[in-house]
Amino acid sequence: MASEAQRSDPAEPRRGRPRSEASHQAVLDATTRLLRVSSYEELTVEAIASEAGVSKQTIYRWWKSKAAVVLEVMLTGNAEIELVPMPSTGDLRADCLTWIRGMLVEAFRDTHVGMARSLVVAGLQGDPGTERLLQQASMWDHGLLAERLREAERAGELREGVDIAAAASAIGDPLIFRMLTGSAPSLSWSESLVDVVVTGLMRPGAGPSLN
Repeated sequence: MASEAQRSDPAEPRRGRPRSEASHQAVLDATTRLLRVSSYEELTVEAIASEAGVSKQTIYRWWKSKAAVVLEVMLTGNAEIELVPMPSTGDLRADCLTWIRGMLVEAFRDTHVGMARSLVVAGLQGDPGTERLLQQASMWDHGLLAERLREAERAGELREGVDIAAAASAIGDPLIFRMLTGSAPSLSWSESLVDVVVTGLMRPGAGPSLN
């Protein structure tokens, strides 16, 4: 009997593990779907659990809060929270200026400031898995700003060897910092930020417009 138990014990984790991994992914997929049709503020753990077909207890087994779930979804590139559209007119500087002007309006609304602070707290309080994602992933690898920069790169407008994530971060991170402090920058500060970054990115002879 003892030998039979010894032979069967190692099989138990293998039977349970696929179900756990499937449920974990189901939660991420459900959160992604819900973020497409509702705002972060409207999103609830109850709604995620219902959409994923799992219990709230299952979600709280892996994540401490709604913010932690959303943070993982963003870090893994499954979903983006885009506050304003990014135009594509063929003029990178003008498009980035339009984008940042829109961000000054949307990003500093109380609901979006609260979301940013919640996501930062989730990152600071995350488990080792979240810490690994934060070290390995870059939210600026994807999203509308990064894609617009890649479009300019494909058009031959950027210097060779530009790190797109670093370039997007140079524009986006200062905004996030100002969101966290609750201090909206001035329009001139924001436009100067775009000018400094875009001017440094452009290939000689393909400089930004002066409009």
